Amino acid sequence: MSNVVKFAKRFFSDEKAAEVTELGIVLALIVALAIVAIQNIGTSVSTAYSSVDAALP
Repeated sequence: MSNVVKFAKRFFSDEKAAEVTELGIVLALIVALAIVAIQNIGTSVSTAYSSVDAALP
């Protein structure tokens, strides 16, 4: 168990590890925002197509 603790201490004290962690968090936020945006666009497009479909004879 002490090896895991030593590894964790080294990992969290390393500046590159902090940068990688920060970049991972930023990337996760960007992906989440992209998913929300795509879902909203999809809903809007679906509504528009439904309106056009209803207007056609």
